[in-house]
Amino acid sequence: MIFVNFASSFIIQPIFSRQMLQKAKQLFNLNIDYKNRVVGFDMLRGVGILIVLYGHGRSKIPYFPEFNNFISVLGFWLMDLFFVQSGFLIGMILIKMYEREQTFNWKTSYNFWIRRWFRTLPNYYFVLFLTTILWAIFEHKFMFLKLKYIAYLVFFQSAITPTAPFLEESWTLCIEEWFYLLFPILLLVGNWLLVSLKLLPKNIKWNVFVSILILIFCPMALRFYAQSNKMFDWLDITRMTFFRLDIVGYGVLMAWINFYYKDVFSKNRFLFGCLSIISLTSYFILFYSKIIPNALIQTNSFYFTIIFIFSGFSAFSVTAYFSKLQLENSSIVTKTLTHISIISYSIYVFHLSVVMYTLDQLFPSKGERPLLENIGLFSVYVIVTLFFSTLVYKYFEHPMTELREKLKM
Repeated sequence: MIFVNFASSFIIQPIFSRQMLQKAKQLFNLNIDYKNRVVGFDMLRGVGILIVLYGHGRSKIPYFPEFNNFISVLGFWLMDLFFVQSGFLIGMILIKMYEREQTFNWKTSYNFWIRRWFRTLPNYYFVLFLTTILWAIFEHKFMFLKLKYIAYLVFFQSAITPTAPFLEESWTLCIEEWFYLLFPILLLVGNWLLVSLKLLPKNIKWNVFVSILILIFCPMALRFYAQSNKMFDWLDITRMTFFRLDIVGYGVLMAWINFYYKDVFSKNRFLFGCLSIISLTSYFILFYSKIIPNALIQTNSFYFTIIFIFSGFSAFSVTAYFSKLQLENSSIVTKTLTHISIISYSIYVFHLSVVMYTLDQLFPSKGERPLLENIGLFSVYVIVTLFFSTLVYKYFEHPMTELREKLKM
């Protein structure tokens, strides 16, 4: 009997524990190919999404008001950084497709749209369904029956009206999805004109460039007009789809430079590092001196325009600097940030409207919470988000992405 107890305590249980740990590790293992990753982008995206995660959960730890306010301003800029990175990566895909095929037709557009929509839409519709169910459970609001719900199905919820509390963070996805739709159409129109004038293929480069200029300057002009005429509050404009497409255009412009002038970023990396510091510092100074003091009134349209120029240019410079970052070895920090970077889309779509919303409904605030309760809720929020996002990426997002190859023409 003593031997059985000894074997159970020191042999069977440890083996069982090791097996459980191995199974748990395999459950969350993403089989990452670190050698083929853009390390700089993974670092930026990983750190950035953690800051966003903190920023949206800072209400649970209101003990550092000045730091939390800084995170709010930084988070405002981080969204622009994510848009620029997205524009760069998507721009490189489109330019390579265009140059490889020496034309841009409906087949090219279809293959691009299939590639992007199978990457982004499944997660979005999954979180839209979950959020609708949660609202029906906790607030008895039948979103399925509301006309506004149709807008969410076609990414029109923040196109002509300010973003609403329901699935509030989806304004960023609207910008992305409309960019995916509209930029290839600009290339199609330009390509059609070049074919009509018999100017292909030597003018592919300039068709892309003109399309980028349209993508950048039209939203800028629209935003300036709306702000000058006080059509919307300045904060609402920052989240309305057609006023913000230009920020993605900065990333596409970077892709254009990177493709046609290959050594610009590598040879001038130090310069872009300096420009990043100068422009980002200018952005923070302007935000704290001109934007925040006038937060409750209409901000001067001049400062409103300048803040977006600084934000876009600094995001451009930071992306250019980190795009050429090389590391000799992968440390535990870089591996962790790479993992977080890979699941960042799942983190973004689920952390606020699913995880945080559920916690707020299950543990409603009744005055000031004790310190340990706040820390506990914040910890649960972060841990559940990371675990849930990893599982969603591995067993839903990634498999759905793989399906796109079967539908390409």
